[in-house]
Amino acid sequence: MTDTYIWKPATCYVCADPDSRLAPGDSDRPDILICNQCPAHGHPPYRDLLDVATALTPPQKLAMRADTLMVGTPAEPDGLTPYTLGVANLAESKRLRPTWRTGKVTHTLVLSSPGPHGVSGHITVGARSGKILRALLKYPADSVTTQANATGTNAVRELLAGVSQSQCPPGCDAPTVDTCLNRAAQ
Repeated sequence: MTDTYIWKPATCYVCADPDSRLAPGDSDRPDILICNQCPAHGHPPYRDLLDVATALTPPQKLAMRADTLMVGTPAEPDGLTPYTLGVANLAESKRLRPTWRTGKVTHTLVLSSPGPHGVSGHITVGARSGKILRALLKYPADSVTTQANATGTNAVRELLAGVSQSQCPPGCDAPTVDTCLNRAAQ
């Protein structure tokens, strides 16, 4: 089975502005791109393509389309229930960068927030039924990593609904969650 991809503009890893677009600048180096939002945020506009690629969650891919850097995310597998699709959309709205990995028995929806102090984990979905089976989420709380499990569709939705959107910026080097949140608040 060949994966099909959904293509979206790559968000700048520095400003993380959802309206950012990374496009070739006036440089003749193909690995340097310019963010259309960073000058407004007080950051240098140039972005290295390798830095953008390291922020991807496998099996995401990069491609230039119409002079904009795009991220390809595997499309959801066929046969998912509307409820399962709703949970995947909830993960997207929480900026958990959901990425599908398909299988013959189960499919896995991999979740990862931008930055090292965000939520990560996965949701397991039955390949034949298209229903959510279970979830495992890890998130930092009070300088330690907390793990939460849920079994069944309603419990997984409730677990995901209780997750806060990560305030940790990509490339964060803060040693603890508290330091990260203090920097984000400033």
